Amino acid sequence: MNARTMNPTATLAAMMLTLVLVAPVAAAPSGGAAERAKSAPNARVVAAYSAGAWVVPTAMVLHSAGQWKSWNDRMAADGLLVAPEAEPAGVNWAKESVVVLSTGELAESYVVELKGSRRTMRGVELELYVERGRGGWAPALVVAVPKTNADAVTVTSNYSLSLPEVRAWQEPALANSGDEPMPVAMSWGGVKAQYR
Repeated sequence: MNARTMNPTATLAAMMLTLVLVAPVAAAPSGGAAERAKSAPNARVVAAYSAGAWVVPTAMVLHSAGQWKSWNDRMAADGLLVAPEAEPAGVNWAKESVVVLSTGELAESYVVELKGSRRTMRGVELELYVERGRGGWAPALVVAVPKTNADAVTVTSNYSLSLPEVRAWQEPALANSGDEPMPVAMSWGGVKAQYR
């Protein structure tokens, strides 16, 4: 057999292998910018401040208008907020939660902007753009994110910010709303006696 020429069977086999290897590549999703945009978590800025009311670094997720009010009232009562902020306009609380990001009061002026967002395995990552030397002394953002992505929010930026870890607001549980003493089922001595 002449090694320089292929018989018809070998030629057919080579063509089939070529088709088998090329077909999956052509059928694979393109994964371009349009596909990534469809899976982006649609984070949007609903309020931006150059001089926000929060006097300490803040990173908080709030799921409802009621949480917004109670959190702002608590922050103001604790002296961590100049005055309670009005509820941000344009938030659909049934489908969205808000993330409050504030640097608190700073010694220099800064600008903080939302550069983008992306979905992660656990939630959403917000990417911030920070520029020093222009802007305000207490920049803050209120970002609306879909509720499905609000459970685990992380923040990245091009500049080192002193933001705390993002967490969800938990309303304080009031054990007893009156001034009368709360009845206790067992005394401390009774509890100690059970463990002896």
